[in-house]
Amino acid sequence: MDATDLDTFVDALIDDLTPAAVRDGDRTLFHLLDSPRRILDDEAVVAVLAAAVTLRNLADHVIASAVAAAERAGIPARKRLRTGADLLTSIGVAPGAAYRAARVGRAAEALPALTAQQRLGGVGIEFADAVGKGVAHIESRVALSDDERAEVVRALMVQTTPSGVDKTARGIAIEKVKSHPVDDTAVPVAENTDLNDMSVVPTGDGRLSATLDLDVLTGEELLAALDPLCRPVPLPDGSPDPRPVGRRRADAFGQILRTYLSGSGRPMSGGVLPHVTLIRPTTAGSVDTLGFGGPITTATAELIACDSTLTTVTVDGAGAPLDVGRSERLFTPAIRKGLAVRDGGCAHPGCGRPVSWCDAHHITPWEHGGTTSLDNGVLLCRLHHTAIHHGGWQVYLGPDRHPWFIPPHDPTGPEPAHLRSHARRTMTDLPTAA
Repeated sequence: MDATDLDTFVDALIDDLTPAAVRDGDRTLFHLLDSPRRILDDEAVVAVLAAAVTLRNLADHVIASAVAAAERAGIPARKRLRTGADLLTSIGVAPGAAYRAARVGRAAEALPALTAQQRLGGVGIEFADAVGKGVAHIESRVALSDDERAEVVRALMVQTTPSGVDKTARGIAIEKVKSHPVDDTAVPVAENTDLNDMSVVPTGDGRLSATLDLDVLTGEELLAALDPLCRPVPLPDGSPDPRPVGRRRADAFGQILRTYLSGSGRPMSGGVLPHVTLIRPTTAGSVDTLGFGGPITTATAELIACDSTLTTVTVDGAGAPLDVGRSERLFTPAIRKGLAVRDGGCAHPGCGRPVSWCDAHHITPWEHGGTTSLDNGVLLCRLHHTAIHHGGWQVYLGPDRHPWFIPPHDPTGPEPAHLRSHARRTMTDLPTAA
């Protein structure tokens, strides 16, 4: 079988899936999937489902094997590409799937038992990739003989999910390290920076999912940086912070990133200091977009547009830049100093986080005619800056020329009492108040 035979099979499958009228009672695969008959077609639908899963597994195995063969033959280099994964992306495969196929293809020779199951269509590529990464995780910590590797593969292949494979592999690694003779000259696993790893994967809804595997010293530094930022912040009435610990930890990590980006002694990215780039099209119906993260809502665009650690790039309908920001839009150091003296940190009632953690927020947005001035600015930590843009809180400058806050409320109901800024509030005498 060669590419011609595969093309013939693909063409036949496409023909069978093409919408058509039933002729002489002869139903095709399209009719079975488009209008299955209750009870009569139950077995047929399940059989097609099982066969399609096997076909998918086989197709993924062929792709992984073919990309490994392409790398061995030097095809990517001759096409001015770096790897087989780049070759796959050049023909329309999503980057994540391309890198996974390349990993599985490269690992196939060292994992014959796994590859044999892939050839039968019994193992999906996600599961095969998990087994390959699990074996690599163990071998990065302790050397395995061929027999030990085969034993590890068997132990991983009896798991039912990729996450189960990952958990089992980590357990095996711990046991192997414990039972392995200690070399006095070797770096302990916990202190070995060569094992450090981080994955950052965009999710289907536009978020990022990250995993970390750090040496003990780097991990300690991360925990030391997170600790003071993870502490609960009581609500304005003194009640406990409702954020679960995972949310507080994620918020703290975001603050570490913003503090880093606001500094000047950091590496350059593309010839400039790395910071957030917000792309704002002028065409009606178009959406705001982040340089890395993709489309975002107008509320989030306005939130980050308050901060001076970004560049706003206005583009036309063809994506050509029209304007790369105006310095007047950003709060100058002199104005920020004035805000720091007036607000003393985050002005949101009950917060008071230090000035260095705060964004400068336009009370009346720039897009709505607001000026960049002391009387149109307020310092807010990112938690409460988000609360203004997304959480229903409102802020205005009172007659005393200090910020006042209006809690979220039903517009059809009575308006709640306005709250003074943290630096000037006299809200409550409750002992639990912040």
